[in-house]
Amino acid sequence: MASQCALRGFLSFTMLAAVAACSSLPPGPRDLLDEHTGATVTIVGAPITFAPQASGQSSHDFLTLVAIQKDDAGKYTELLLLYRWSVFFGSVSSSPEESAGELQIEIDGHSIELQPLQRLPAGLPSPKDLFVPDTTDAAMRAYVTDFETMKLIAASHALTVRLPQESLSGPFELWRDGRPALAQFVKQFSGP
Repeated sequence: MASQCALRGFLSFTMLAAVAACSSLPPGPRDLLDEHTGATVTIVGAPITFAPQASGQSSHDFLTLVAIQKDDAGKYTELLLLYRWSVFFGSVSSSPEESAGELQIEIDGHSIELQPLQRLPAGLPSPKDLFVPDTTDAAMRAYVTDFETMKLIAASHALTVRLPQESLSGPFELWRDGRPALAQFVKQFSGP
């Protein structure tokens, strides 16, 4: 009888440990099909969100990065979507000036500069599926990138972003860490 109680206790403990381990894994990437175009968009399981680093900037402004891969009839494009949003204030302009929009990603002392596409790619999933914040309207931009850059971001120790051509030009530091989900996203396409 004592051994049965011990066995039940051990099995209960093992089940709890397994549930805890599973709950700590990042959410996996999702594939969404655009029924109108036939394009498939694979979306990272969780975004990376940044908050202002300098005290001179509004603490209500945030930047969110979302990694996606678009498969348009066998033509693959890796993209980073950037949302600039605010918790309290009115909507942010969603049509930035053509010369603005440069994104600087600083990874462990090295800087990567990305230029935005002139417009968002056609056939993207709904804003909810792309982690667009629902607090206010978000200014959205898309940047063509590659898995090597995504891998550097996912493996980084120090990570900040800047929008040097805009009023929110100061550094934004990591606030909600989606790097484990980004690492899983990259691994799905490029292997170990």
